[in-house]
Amino acid sequence: MLGLGSAGRRHASDLVAMGHEVCAFDPRALSPAAGRTIDAGADVEASGTGDAGAQVEVDGAVELARSFQQAIEGAAAVVVASPSALHAGQAAAALEAGCHVLVEKPLATNLEDARRVVALGQRTGVTGAVGMNLRFHSAVVALRRLVEGGTLGELYYAQASYGQDLRRWRPGTDYRDSYSARSELGGGIVLDAIHELDYLLWLLGPVATVAAEADHLSALEVDVEDIAVVVARFAAGALATIDLNFLEPGFRRRCLLVGSEAVAECDLATGALVLRRSDGESEEIDARCDPRDTYRAELVDFIDAIERRREPRCPLADGAAGVAFAEAIKESALGGLRVVLT
Repeated sequence: MLGLGSAGRRHASDLVAMGHEVCAFDPRALSPAAGRTIDAGADVEASGTGDAGAQVEVDGAVELARSFQQAIEGAAAVVVASPSALHAGQAAAALEAGCHVLVEKPLATNLEDARRVVALGQRTGVTGAVGMNLRFHSAVVALRRLVEGGTLGELYYAQASYGQDLRRWRPGTDYRDSYSARSELGGGIVLDAIHELDYLLWLLGPVATVAAEADHLSALEVDVEDIAVVVARFAAGALATIDLNFLEPGFRRRCLLVGSEAVAECDLATGALVLRRSDGESEEIDARCDPRDTYRAELVDFIDAIERRREPRCPLADGAAGVAFAEAIKESALGGLRVVLT
């Protein structure tokens, strides 16, 4: 486990519960004090306490490594859960060492690095996956079934929305110290909310063109964009609008799909999904989902892909496609132009 922030501790706890031995490295968790035990319920990023060689209590014991190399030495698989700017480099090193790799989103902070990781995965032949947990959310899975089954007909339009006040993301920590708030760590709403870009790609296929506005508009003390509004055309013909922000006091995550035969609208926060057919009939689909289950499911999928030598639900190439989408959004916003991807 590379990184013991909230994602790393969650993954470590789940892996231990699944019966795996976990060794973790996070330089923020190192301390001169010997024989120390870290309380993984506290925020490692904020506290900076702990000791190499000690154990982290994450619903089970996790050994702390003294270095990156010690952590991956002899490992069958590596989970990269460090700040976004480190993802590509650490994933590449793990792949070079012959380890299977699950990289938390995003795969990389730029397309060049993402493509390098994909090429390494292809060359080494090991299993590589990206942690896009919304691909395991009941609502998104239901939407994909509706699309693949032809229930919606030809897709014309999609809308994906996400908003939440960054100061409320990680209770007990200073948002200004988080990777989300800092450009050098790969922060910003576009990469942080890359889940929305990913599930649209999963539902609609490759994106063709992008036009966007993104900026830092709020009083948040960040050096990254805190809001983005996007218009995208997909290669299959559908249009989509995407709005993302770090600003809203509540939590909003919604998706709308408009097709020739039906419209599907869902609230991912509540799991409410409504299907309205062109004949006037409507149907409510229960897509309630505990977010914790989506993270466990992506680990199960990753391990099963290793054991069965199959492609995971979100392979490295899909992660790179999401990074390309995000990069196009930033390029469009910076240059005030329409970016062509395919």
